[in-house]
Amino acid sequence: EDYFFNEEKGKISVLSISDTGEKFLGVVLEEHFHLSFPYVFREGGNIYMVPESCQSNQIRLYECLDFPMKWVHKFTLMKNVSAVDTILIKKKNVWYLLTNICSAKINDHCSELHIFYSDNLFTNKWIPIKMGNPVIFNSLKARNGGIFEKGGDIYRVNQVLNLNGYGNAFDINIIENLNENTYLEKKIKRINPHFFNNISGTHHFNSNMNFSVLDFHRKIFEKDIFKDF
Repeated sequence: EDYFFNEEKGKISVLSISDTGEKFLGVVLEEHFHLSFPYVFREGGNIYMVPESCQSNQIRLYECLDFPMKWVHKFTLMKNVSAVDTILIKKKNVWYLLTNICSAKINDHCSELHIFYSDNLFTNKWIPIKMGNPVIFNSLKARNGGIFEKGGDIYRVNQVLNLNGYGNAFDINIIENLNENTYLEKKIKRINPHFFNNISGTHHFNSNMNFSVLDFHRKIFEKDIFKDF
């Protein structure tokens, strides 16, 4: 996510990272609405992305035509839904869609985790998991913050809020059971923002076992923002 303050919306940008530093390659996906949380995955030899597109009231799937620079809208997975931070998991040829929906329609996307399933990725007929949604109703546990696999196990990362708001810490949870009937996870570890000096929050983690990525933020006084310019 690359937030443009002058436009008050996010776009999806790409950076190339090497041992000598990073290079900004440019914006690769922009819509007239805000985009964030670019969940990227492979399927059938192709690369897809499901970004957060809550302002469109849709969950949208994009396909990469020329990695990583060219993306096109491939399919709309859900319409007329206020959902954020969607993750897709394929398990035994069944697709599971984990997303944060506000049932109360008050624009609170941190309290409810909903799960749907389908045997087809390219469908708008997603079936709610049989145990009933939301599978988690807890503002300290529900909101997605990443997903990764290790040793055959799948781990869901959830964002942890505090009284000051969004983006305080994250938990790592092992998914113990995921099928059309049931979802069960167990917390393994909480990551607090103590891994660098003078940071005040973190809310996302992802890994492919070769590279791991996390984020952090720090508080800065407005008068200090441009002091080095």
